[in-house]
Amino acid sequence: MTEKRRPTQRGVERMRKREASVGIDPEDEAAKWLAENDPAPKPEPSKSAFKSKTLHRWQQNQKPKN
Repeated sequence: MTEKRRPTQRGVERMRKREASVGIDPEDEAAKWLAENDPAPKPEPSKSAFKSKTLHRWQQNQKPKN
């Protein structure tokens, strides 16, 4: 089995130029399907909303009861 030849400088330049000219079309069929069937994940809820409640309850429990 022979080794794969390394690309030449000229070959790399041609490949980069060819890839740059193609670009990505956001309106193609695959992009539409992906947008409809694979929604973005929901962001995780912030911890600060629960932290203040927990801290307040802890502070209330630390106070001496009369």
